[in-house]
Amino acid sequence: MNKKLLFFVLFCMMFSVVFAQQTKTDTSQIVVPTKIGYEGDAAIEDTTSTLVIATDQQANIAYNDGVQFYEQNQFDASIQSFTQALQLNPELIKAFYGRGTSYIQKKDYQKAIEDLTKYSVEFKDDANVVYLMGFCAYYLKQNDIAIEAFNKAISMGYEDVNMHYFMGVMKFDESKYEEAIPHFNNAIQLDPNHFFSYNDRGSANRMLEKYDDAIADYNKAIEINNETALLYNNLGSAKRLKKDYEGAIKDYDKALSIDPEYHFAINNKAIALYEAGEYEAAIEIFRDVLKLKRDYAYAYNNIGLCYYKLKDYESSIEAFSTAISMNPEYAYAYIHRGSAKEMLRNMDGACSDWEKAKELGLEVAKEYCSVCIEY
Repeated sequence: MNKKLLFFVLFCMMFSVVFAQQTKTDTSQIVVPTKIGYEGDAAIEDTTSTLVIATDQQANIAYNDGVQFYEQNQFDASIQSFTQALQLNPELIKAFYGRGTSYIQKKDYQKAIEDLTKYSVEFKDDANVVYLMGFCAYYLKQNDIAIEAFNKAISMGYEDVNMHYFMGVMKFDESKYEEAIPHFNNAIQLDPNHFFSYNDRGSANRMLEKYDDAIADYNKAIEINNETALLYNNLGSAKRLKKDYEGAIKDYDKALSIDPEYHFAINNKAIALYEAGEYEAAIEIFRDVLKLKRDYAYAYNNIGLCYYKLKDYESSIEAFSTAISMNPEYAYAYIHRGSAKEMLRNMDGACSDWEKAKELGLEVAKEYCSVCIEY
């Protein structure tokens, strides 16, 4: 069973490393709504048309107020003014754009899509609006809709660095790393200083086990922005996967010099120590993680793995049990605790834990349970 345990130790430690993307809401590409003119002193002869035109002029005034509030970043007020403009003149379609972009600034993406859709009925050729609808769909996790909108915007000749970056992130999230890289390449071509794209292309290369390429990308991202802890953390993880534990630890320490409470970097530093065979030192660092994040089940699981390597199976079981108490569906913690119980010749307890892991859907737990049948 030891051979199988080793497999799961390595898998768990890999799983604990942070591969998440660092995204941000960038509204810099939103075309700001513009004011419209009106003739406030126009001489009107027909009484009926006077009422109509006067109402239209009031709508225009409300619309222009909305633009002014938007320019002042007073988005609640701009939404109110654009709404008033539409109540006065439902055919003032530009107000849908103004209100929609205001909703984007408020991160109310569903309402933004509704308004932009109404605007696009009349302005079908506005590629910026197509992009913005994809932008909103992206943040609503509606990836298929977002990709369709972005591709349409591209076909209309629209180019934007964030659009290509988002497409790369969506492919990354689908584990389509080879397909993600060209999108990050496009973003970098449009903006050679877009460090997010270098970082995320590095993560895609890391997932493809192209560690030298990953390290080059992370270093480029750091060259552009050397004050972001995430970049050093990811660089450290790429080096760790190349078994450059000393280099990895230096990078994790650099991340922590920027953000001392960045618990992912602390956890990953401990993983590097574990993989270097420094189990007692790793335990101490994992405990530092728990000072910042007391309910971090992964750290307790990893402490249990260290104790297992030290052949302190009682302490190992205690750590795995704590991880399970924090996350009762943590299947790997059951596998590991079962293996520690096996070493103490507690086969009933081991089989119970492995069976629980199987119930939780962990496919390889079936192999562990096969031992129980023999037992």
